Amino acid sequence: MTIWLWIALVSNVVYWGIFFFLVSHRRWTKASLAVGVLHMIFASLLVVAPIRSLIDPNYIGYSIGFIRFEGRATSLPSALILAWALSAAWVAVRNGGGRWLKVIAIGDLIFALNLGAAIAWDWSQGRLDGPMIQFGEHLTLSGLWAALLLLTVFAVPFVASALWAMRRASVTGKNPPPASQTSGNPVPPSDHTNNINGIQFSQLQA
Repeated sequence: MTIWLWIALVSNVVYWGIFFFLVSHRRWTKASLAVGVLHMIFASLLVVAPIRSLIDPNYIGYSIGFIRFEGRATSLPSALILAWALSAAWVAVRNGGGRWLKVIAIGDLIFALNLGAAIAWDWSQGRLDGPMIQFGEHLTLSGLWAALLLLTVFAVPFVASALWAMRRASVTGKNPPPASQTSGNPVPPSDHTNNINGIQFSQLQA
C-alpha cells in the first residue's frame, strides 16, 4: 500500500468519524442523512489531492467535467472543494435548517450543471470515450457507462440535494426533533412540519 493510499484511509477514517459523531446526536431526518452521505462519498474521493499535489511532482492532476487542474495548481481548488463537501455533509446532519444550507444548494447546483453540461457536450461531439472524471492515476472513468454512472450517482442526486437544501434553508427556528423521537409517534400537521417534510427522501433517489 502506497503512502497516498494510507493518507486516503486515515483521512477518511477521521472525516467519517466526525460525520458519525454528528449522526449520533440524532438531529437528522432521512432526507438530511441521505444528503450528508452523498457529500461524504464525494469528499472521500478528494482527500488525497490537496496534499499530493503539493508534494508529488509527478501528480497528474484532477478533473471533473469541465473543471481541470494539473500539478500544484490542483492544491487550492481541490482543498476548497473538499472543505465544501465536508461542510455540506456535516451541516446536513447537524442543522435542521437555516441559511447555512445555502452552501449545500449553491455547490450542488454548480457541480450538477458542470457534470451534466460536460457529459452533454461530449455526447454531442461524439467524444464519450474520453475521461469523464479523473482523480490522479488511481481513478479515471470514461465511456457511456461512466457518463451514466456520473449522472445517476452525482449529477441527479446533487440536483435533488440542492432542491432539499433550498427548501430547508427557508426554515427558521429550532432544529427538527431528534430522529429517535420522530419515529413511531405521529406529529400533528402544522405549517412548520410541512416545511420540514416538503422534500421527501424518495426524491433523493431519483
